[in-house]
Amino acid sequence: MSVTETTTQSWGSRLGSSIKGVAVGGALFIAGIPLLFWNEGRSVKTAKALEEGASVCVQLPNADTIDAAMEGKLVHVTGNAVTDDQLADDLFTGLNPKAIRLSRKVEYYQWVENEKTQTKKNVGGSETTTTTYSYSKKWVSKPVDSSSFKEAGHDNQVFFADATNYTQHAQNVRYGAFELTADQIGRISGEKPLEVKAEYIPDTLKGRVTVSGNYAYVGYPVGGMMPGMMPGMMPAMAVTPGVAPELPTMQMVDIPSMANQTGCPLVVVEGVQYVQTKMNGGKMLPVVAQPTGMTVVDNGVAHAVVPSQAPVLQPTEKTPIASTAVVPNMGTVNIYRLGAFDYAKLTDGTLSVIHGSATATPRIFVNGNMIQIAMQGSAVGTTVGTATTTAVQGTANPGNPQVGDVRISWSYIPAEMPVSIIAVQTGTTFAPYVAKDSSADGYTVDLLETGIKTKEQMFQNAENANTMMTWILRLVGWFIMYFGIKMVLKPLEVLADVLPILGDIVGIGTGIVAFLIATPVALVTIAVAWLFYRPILGIILLILAGGLIYLLIKKRNAAKAAKAAAAAEAPAATESAAE
Repeated sequence: MSVTETTTQSWGSRLGSSIKGVAVGGALFIAGIPLLFWNEGRSVKTAKALEEGASVCVQLPNADTIDAAMEGKLVHVTGNAVTDDQLADDLFTGLNPKAIRLSRKVEYYQWVENEKTQTKKNVGGSETTTTTYSYSKKWVSKPVDSSSFKEAGHDNQVFFADATNYTQHAQNVRYGAFELTADQIGRISGEKPLEVKAEYIPDTLKGRVTVSGNYAYVGYPVGGMMPGMMPGMMPAMAVTPGVAPELPTMQMVDIPSMANQTGCPLVVVEGVQYVQTKMNGGKMLPVVAQPTGMTVVDNGVAHAVVPSQAPVLQPTEKTPIASTAVVPNMGTVNIYRLGAFDYAKLTDGTLSVIHGSATATPRIFVNGNMIQIAMQGSAVGTTVGTATTTAVQGTANPGNPQVGDVRISWSYIPAEMPVSIIAVQTGTTFAPYVAKDSSADGYTVDLLETGIKTKEQMFQNAENANTMMTWILRLVGWFIMYFGIKMVLKPLEVLADVLPILGDIVGIGTGIVAFLIATPVALVTIAVAWLFYRPILGIILLILAGGLIYLLIKKRNAAKAAKAAAAAEAPAATESAAE
């Protein structure tokens, strides 16, 4: 399934847009200069702070006791971070591990619009853009708004919108005789996946959740809209609550072996797999899966469902129905005994589970309302069948998810983790060390790593991280300058696009010019910054930048000389030909 959209932008419109981009490109080029300068200062100050910290850091033998003589000093210590806090998930209240951190990751099964664009330059300078939109279903980190999709029929829904990503930290974490700050607790790493257990599922979600591996899959609501579902986001094939659908002929099947395992009565349509679901109260409801994908539960409210990973039932024998019930406004209706439960077959063909059939006040749901009925006789009618596989536990099917399903997983940091710290001992906790060297400009040292690390390892890791960040920001600054110059020169490329091949050649040329300008300017900026901190390296960089500028000027002069020589040779060649 895909949609193709083609648009053409005229040469004049392209030229106008490129001219407008000149100012933006100039601003980007200028912005790259202070970014590079600031980055060099940050890098040097961080390096000096680490160098100073390494020279004054002292070793604590352990964190079990607080040595008053170490108060106010930069110390290195290793030990175990331990907490007794139990962290609870606000939606899955049964999940409350003792942990330093508990994280909930939520994914949504959604239609996703994939965009592929191809651009073609035309003779005359116009440009044709062909965009192909295709659609696929996948697990994504955020719900996708399908209202702007180019093609209809890919409507998204979310069955459990209350679930979002969530992280909770322990408030009280001991470190031997010390207490860690909230910032230090947040920097402890080492998350592990949390095994999902059935007891974690709240009553409000029972019948909707299928547990598979370390995931809890939440499917569509049983019996209609429920809190936590986006308003108006029921499946397009759903029937309005209160309106009974037209059902095909139903067969009722009871499998004793399966009923003993799950207490699950089954209702199927000829040749269609059944799907099993539950009410909030935990009773199993029959579900009729039609070839169209519609399912009917309890009181006639319809849902979409994927009928897979469920038993294929082959009815083998039927026995008569031998009981009835009086339903207000319907008269006498038949009752079916399926497994351990009784069901009234209403006049519209739907089945409704009888609540409290063994009491004096049996009740059923009709069009969303619970009404009392009068039972007559004893429900003894059953049919028998066989099954070839096991049933899906909830309305969500991990092997064949439907749009709107929500997939939730949890990870945690155990309640005890080995941690290494380099910071200032302050009372019963630790604080950042502020560098005293004026060239470090008050930069701090506050290191924490998970695991047992030596002082030398931690300082080396910090220096490596500083070097990596420095080079990343250098590349970012250079690219901003390069891209800015490309935008400034873009009108030249568009002008030449009257002949597409000529425009491509000019584009390559402007790319080379942008590189030859951005690179030396970036090097000069870096060199000037380093002159304030490390003059020798600054001078070397200035020499390199000067060399690039010299080569650029030399190349330009050579091009001018070659052009002048060619112009001088042309008249001479003409005179020679005339003679």
